[in-house]
Amino acid sequence: MNKKMNTDTKNINKNWKSFAIGLAVLCLAAAGLLLLYLNFRPDAVKGSKTVVLDVIYEDSSTETYTVQTEAEYLEQAISDMEGLTVGGSRTEQFGLMILNVNGVEADYNKNGAFWSIYLNDTPCNYGVSQQPIEDGQHYQIIYTTGDAS
Repeated sequence: MNKKMNTDTKNINKNWKSFAIGLAVLCLAAAGLLLLYLNFRPDAVKGSKTVVLDVIYEDSSTETYTVQTEAEYLEQAISDMEGLTVGGSRTEQFGLMILNVNGVEADYNKNGAFWSIYLNDTPCNYGVSQQPIEDGQHYQIIYTTGDAS
């Protein structure tokens, strides 16, 4: 009986050590990813800038908004645009996920559509809350269906 208890104790200690090593490796990997993000994230530009935004609806109709702003990120600039209303859901990690623009809903879970963000006809790499802006940039928010390529 004593030998079995010693074997069980050794197995528990071995499992605990494996768990602790795995946890340490996971923490180091997470810290490394955080450092990579902090080093390569987009830099915001301070100062006054003019930004243009086209909203392109499902029927291809377009509304254009222009703003002179001190904002550093697109979400802030959009909130400064007179006559434009944007809403959605928000998470701490990703910021605003646009679900409606000027009362037009594009919710993938409900109707298979979403709002895409483009800069100079190229999809943005960041969400509206994390997309840095610069003077003279031209953005588009486009109603996109789930089958778009």
